[in-house]
Amino acid sequence: MGISKSTAPKPAADGNMIAYRYRPKAQAPVREEIPIPTPGPDEILIRVLAGGVCHSDVGILDPNCLGDAITRTCTMGHEGSGLVVALGSSVPSTHPELIMGSYVAVYCVDSCFKASCYACRTGRDNVCPNGTWIGLGSDGAWASHCVLRAVLAVPVPGNILTIPPAVVAISTDAVLTPYHALKTCVNLQPEQTILILGAGGLGLNAISIAKHCLNARYVLASDKRESSLAQALEMGADHAVLVDGLAGFLQESQTIVDIVVDFVGTQETFDIAVSVIAPGGRIQVVGLHAKTLQFATSVLMGKDVAIGSNFCGTKAELVEVLAAIAEGRIKPKVETRPLDDCVQVLDELRNGRLKNRVALIP
Repeated sequence: MGISKSTAPKPAADGNMIAYRYRPKAQAPVREEIPIPTPGPDEILIRVLAGGVCHSDVGILDPNCLGDAITRTCTMGHEGSGLVVALGSSVPSTHPELIMGSYVAVYCVDSCFKASCYACRTGRDNVCPNGTWIGLGSDGAWASHCVLRAVLAVPVPGNILTIPPAVVAISTDAVLTPYHALKTCVNLQPEQTILILGAGGLGLNAISIAKHCLNARYVLASDKRESSLAQALEMGADHAVLVDGLAGFLQESQTIVDIVVDFVGTQETFDIAVSVIAPGGRIQVVGLHAKTLQFATSVLMGKDVAIGSNFCGTKAELVEVLAAIAEGRIKPKVETRPLDDCVQVLDELRNGRLKNRVALIP
């Protein structure tokens, strides 16, 4: 279907840009024309090349999920990539690796990185209590330009042809989050068997990370969608099975599951994780579909099971992720859509109609 002249989105005036912004209590991003921002002394301005779309973006628009967590208006889009087009006055001396035209990924956690901060000085900058989230509280990448502190820009080990902007954008969360979950949180070892629940955007990347970066002995994937099983096998899973057939497969094959990573995060998937995990195992909840989860303490005690969760990953891990992508060990699947399709993309994501991660192109 085409767009008539009367309904087509209008371009921004010179000096302004079109941004899709979150407003508290709004249930969809608001399209606004705002001035292109000017970087402060320790900031850079990037021309956005791609901005990823994530379930967190659906979540902050849902009052039953994360809708009460963000209280200020901001441009959405916490997954971003772009080219540096302006430097703050102090950046050349503090971050000489950043020059005009630098191709960068945006680390989405605006951490303080201060020595006085326990989280930052111990390598947990992803959970810095003094920070905010790019695109989830401070202005993000669903616009033609984005200002960010120079410390949040991570140079890409390649160019836009070798590592496309859409891939770089989603690497900042859709790859970084499962990387942190598997490498740091559950400490996946080569002799272990891991079950990935939910072979969607993050789950598919987790399969690739588990098999090709951390060399897991056996990677099992499970999803409700038949189409996701084939994708899971393409990404490196040793076996993929529908959720309804998971228990039967594990019993018949006598597979022992050391680790379960739940990329859905509903009560149903969490209950599945509890039921299949081996004694002494680890359950990591990454999905955000449920605001709360319940469990029977006695059941977990009876298995000596540890439960964890994580938000995103660290800046240092993002450097590792980009290197793994450059080396071909992680090959994220991503589709591109125009920025003006963001409301439609969110609707498709909300209703489970997307096969791959999507990045919006301004």
